[in-house]
Amino acid sequence: MGAYASHKYIQAFDDAEAHVRYIGFREREDKSESLGLFSEYSDAADADRFIEGLKDKRFKHPDVATIHTVLFSMSGDEWQRSGFEPGDYQKLIRDVMKEWEIKTGYRLTWVAAEHRNPDHPHAHVAIRAAYKDRDGVEHRLKITNEDRKFFREQFQRSKERIRPIDPPPREFERHYDRYDGLERGSLLGIDSFIDNFFFEVKRDLEQEEWERELAKRKKNNKERSR
Repeated sequence: MGAYASHKYIQAFDDAEAHVRYIGFREREDKSESLGLFSEYSDAADADRFIEGLKDKRFKHPDVATIHTVLFSMSGDEWQRSGFEPGDYQKLIRDVMKEWEIKTGYRLTWVAAEHRNPDHPHAHVAIRAAYKDRDGVEHRLKITNEDRKFFREQFQRSKERIRPIDPPPREFERHYDRYDGLERGSLLGIDSFIDNFFFEVKRDLEQEEWERELAKRKKNNKERSR
C-alpha cells in the first residue's frame, strides 16, 4: 500500500493564517464531514488560539517559516478496502506526530484537518515553526529530507497498525510481486496508476493554493478601495 507525505513551509503570517483557516473551514466534498481542526488532544482545536501563537517575533523575518505543512494521503481504494472510517485520520496523524516527537525529542504545536475526498482521502497538518527541546528551550523548527522520509515511512506503519482489517489481495498485486524494477510496474500499468494518483493529489493542492491566493488578492483590493 502506498504512503504519500508532502512537505512545504509558509513564511508570511497572513498566508499561514489563510492556510490554517482554509484547511479547517473549506467546504468538504463529503457533506457528512464537520468543519474545523483537530490537534494532539482535541477533536475540535481552537484555530484562533493556534494562529495567535504564530505572532512570535521569531517569525517576523521574511526568510523564516511561520508554519510547516505536511499533507498525508492515500488512495480512495486503499481507504475502502482497509476498512477505514471517519475519524481514523485523526488516529493516524496523532500517531505519526507523536512518533516524530519521540524520535526527535521535539515538543510541537500543531493542528490538522481531515478531508475525505473519495479519490484520495487526506489530512493537512500545520505545524508551528518552533519547538521546545527536552529542557523546555524553544528553537526554530526545520524539517529535513530525513524527516520527510520519516513521515512517509511512519504513516505507512501507522496505517498498518491502526486499520481495522487487512485489505484483501487484488490480482494485480499478486502479479506485481513476481517482477522487479520498472518491468513489473509497466507490465501491469501500476506505474501509470501511481503517477495518476499523485497527479490528482498535486492538482488538488495547486487548486487550494490558487483559491487561497485569489482570496488574498480580493482582500487586498478591498482594503485599497477604502
